[in-house]
Amino acid sequence: MTSGRQYAYVIQTREPGRPSWSWASYGDKERQTAGRGVVDDATGSPRVFGRATFRAYLEHLVTEASEVVRYFLQGEHPEHDTDWRILVWDVPATGYDQRSTVPPAGDPLRAGYALAMAIEGGEPHYLGTWSGADVRKRLCDLVVREEESHARDAVPPSV
Repeated sequence: MTSGRQYAYVIQTREPGRPSWSWASYGDKERQTAGRGVVDDATGSPRVFGRATFRAYLEHLVTEASEVVRYFLQGEHPEHDTDWRILVWDVPATGYDQRSTVPPAGDPLRAGYALAMAIEGGEPHYLGTWSGADVRKRLCDLVVREEESHARDAVPPSV
C-alpha cells in the first residue's frame, strides 16, 4: 500500500509578449531535460509537490544543461525574461486515470500522459507561476552553489 499520491506535472515557459505557453524541454537528444511526468507515491499536497518539483527541475538544468542555464542568465533586459509555470494534477482526483491508463513506472510514455493531462485533464490542482526575473535569480543562486561545491571538492595540488 502506498502512502503518497499520484501526481502528473507539466512545466511550461512563455516568451515575453506571447499569450501562449510552451512545454519546457531543453537539451540535446541524448540528455533531454523534459519538464513533465507522472510521479507515484508523491508526498505532500499538489502545491508542496509542485514547488519542490519545479526547484528540482531548475537544479537539474544547472547540472545537466548548462548551455540552457547560460541562455537564461544572459538576458540583458529583465523585461525580456521568460515566464515559467508548473501545473500539477492529482491523477486519481481527476478521474482521468479511469479514461486513460497511466503507463507503468519507467515507461517513457509517462511524460506523454502528463501532456495529455494538460490538454484533457481539466483544471490543475496546483498552478505555480514564476517571473523570468525570479527564475533567473534562482538559477544564478544555484550556479553559485554548484561552483562553490565544486571548489570545495577540488583537491589542492601537492607542493
